[in-house]
Amino acid sequence: MKAERAKEILVELLKIPSPSGQEDRLALHIMEFLHRLDYDVHIESDGRVIDLVVNPEAELFFEVHMDTIDVRAEPFVRGNIVYGTGASDVKGGLASVLLMLESLKREKQDLNVGVVFVSDEEKGGMGSALFMERYKPKMAIVIEPTDLEVHIAHAGNIEAYFEVDGKEAHGACPESGINAIDQAYKMIEELKALEPFKQKGKYFDAYIGLQELICENPYYLIPALCKGRFEARLLPNQEVEDVLDLMEPILDEYTLRYEYTEIWDGYELDESEEIVQLAKKAMEEVDLEDFGGMRSWTDAINFMYNGTKTIVFGPGNLDISHTKGERIDVRDVVKASEFLKKVNEIYGRS
Repeated sequence: MKAERAKEILVELLKIPSPSGQEDRLALHIMEFLHRLDYDVHIESDGRVIDLVVNPEAELFFEVHMDTIDVRAEPFVRGNIVYGTGASDVKGGLASVLLMLESLKREKQDLNVGVVFVSDEEKGGMGSALFMERYKPKMAIVIEPTDLEVHIAHAGNIEAYFEVDGKEAHGACPESGINAIDQAYKMIEELKALEPFKQKGKYFDAYIGLQELICENPYYLIPALCKGRFEARLLPNQEVEDVLDLMEPILDEYTLRYEYTEIWDGYELDESEEIVQLAKKAMEEVDLEDFGGMRSWTDAINFMYNGTKTIVFGPGNLDISHTKGERIDVRDVVKASEFLKKVNEIYGRS
């Protein structure tokens, strides 16, 4: 029965498209859901983004974002598997929060934590930034697809757009030109050879690679200009500024220009931290075992930068998020809701 209810909630969420910047309809749906359960909802907005806050005085918050990438796959169901854009990232996690809130009301239990539904996670993180400007919780659990692992570590990141210069020549005369595509690959190979990107980590390894490369060449020429984007994933203990010092001589050599679009340091919480201990007790009671590390940007970075000790947890699989085959098992949605409910209970007792 819980799985069927989780499926109902999730499918309703997926039927409402909510790409970043277009979360209003979904926010209204969530508000109506919460009002039916008699929860008070506080609306926070700066004119660009909207956040919904429940139990605003709490010192521990569950945070989940309402937005997705642009829709790439329409929702459909096969058994316990629900498909569609946002199923894993992160409407499955959103469904687990709503299922928990519904269960608390049905069983007449108190909501001891705060809950915030934010906008704009997929683009700029403005929703979580707005929340942290106005609220300063002590601890948080950010809901993201972690395969039900509790992530106490988080990757750092460097993302940059670049332009690589070459020299035009007729396509049959490569020796007379400089191929900008070849130059872009040489640049990436030199970056990959840097010591920081050879490092192995506890939860994931450091990495740098191309994520986008555009080179228009309609006239059968040796291409003279390539534009692209690379992303570097750093270990929690690697300092971004130290890595940039090693990267920039290579970027200066190969590019006409480059611009950093994302830079942040990662982190790892000590297991003695209160939020980790709360999670550990809840894990034992609902039969979850593994700690892990989040490899992608999440709102946890905005929380940690503002002093809120934050772990990341949720149903769903990061590997298939954003893909056309994005999907989630609703039994994992139920398991996530049970974990969150147990955290709420243990925190209330403490």
